[in-house]
Amino acid sequence: MSNEQHPQQGPVERPAPPEEWGWAQRAAAPIHWVETEPLEYHRLLRGAPKYRWWKPLLALVLGFFYYLTFTVVFSVVVMVPYLLLSGAELSEETILALAIPDTQQPISLVVTLGSVALMIPAVWLAMLSTGLTPIGRGWSVALRIRWRLLFRTVIPAFVALVVMNVVGIAFELAFAAVIGDSTPIAEVPTIDPTLALWSALIILLLVPIQATAEELVFRGMFMQTLGAWFGGSRAAGAVGAFLRGPWIPIVVPSIIFGFAHIYDIWGWMAVVLLALVAGWLSWRTGGLEAAITIHVVNNWIAFGLMVFAIGGETKQTASGAGPGALIGEIVGLGLYVWWVERIFVRKGGPRTRIDLVQSRLAAPPATATATPQVAP
Repeated sequence: MSNEQHPQQGPVERPAPPEEWGWAQRAAAPIHWVETEPLEYHRLLRGAPKYRWWKPLLALVLGFFYYLTFTVVFSVVVMVPYLLLSGAELSEETILALAIPDTQQPISLVVTLGSVALMIPAVWLAMLSTGLTPIGRGWSVALRIRWRLLFRTVIPAFVALVVMNVVGIAFELAFAAVIGDSTPIAEVPTIDPTLALWSALIILLLVPIQATAEELVFRGMFMQTLGAWFGGSRAAGAVGAFLRGPWIPIVVPSIIFGFAHIYDIWGWMAVVLLALVAGWLSWRTGGLEAAITIHVVNNWIAFGLMVFAIGGETKQTASGAGPGALIGEIVGLGLYVWWVERIFVRKGGPRTRIDLVQSRLAAPPATATATPQVAP
């Protein structure tokens, strides 16, 4: 019960709200700061100081609209000078041509890679708008990019991609020989060296940002949203353990990530496999670093092949190779997972975090002065 001092009268008692007003009693309850349990990466949003179950959903919705706004502004800023300088007409054909990456049309790389990069500020602004702070939760349990871990995964990523392509090409050739595939080798299109050089420079600069943005959305915000929802499950036994575990947050965004690309079934399976590996590594290592590295190196190589028209195309197509390429990817990504696991275990990096969150439940005095920490 609370007392107020009236300006002209003595102390006045303010009656407590009726018991049926549960919401009023909760609102009047004192706020305590309590420690969370050790949170793995996919449940990290539950460590936000004022976490509520609806905030991740609102952040997803706001992030989508922020991204649409950014891309519209970006498209106008890029396309207006392009149309004026090139003399091209503003038509559906022109817009579609710029929407597909083509290394013989560098402006298309600026449009496509640059627009994807805008996912990063969209996610940050959405998290700030909903109080899911600090925004570094999207990167790792350390609330930042752990650059040392990221750089340690660069060599494993390059080696894994080389193995992936060598094994994939070998199996594709073997399958073609077995089934007697007589498909003629695609002719190499004419390449303008100047345009190819500009494209290579754009790819070198923008792919790391583009790949990082996709990881921040699909293995970051999307994965953590699902982890926050299911991670609060009170179900007991195996069902509860499964819901609180990482599998739903890893698998669902991976499938959606596959549908965000234009590839055929083999290409879709390859993209989903890469996403599954990236999601598992993010959970296992407590952050996005290993996922970012393999994504960046994969895209560098893929776009690099397009620059030199290796495979007969200078632009992205729906073809995703075949079963041989998928086998190569399994071998290469398996090597990468094994290597990163060894690095992470040997260096002993943290993979969970304990935070302080607000609670209206009574808290032991010991937790009131606790500080956030990264658990081993």
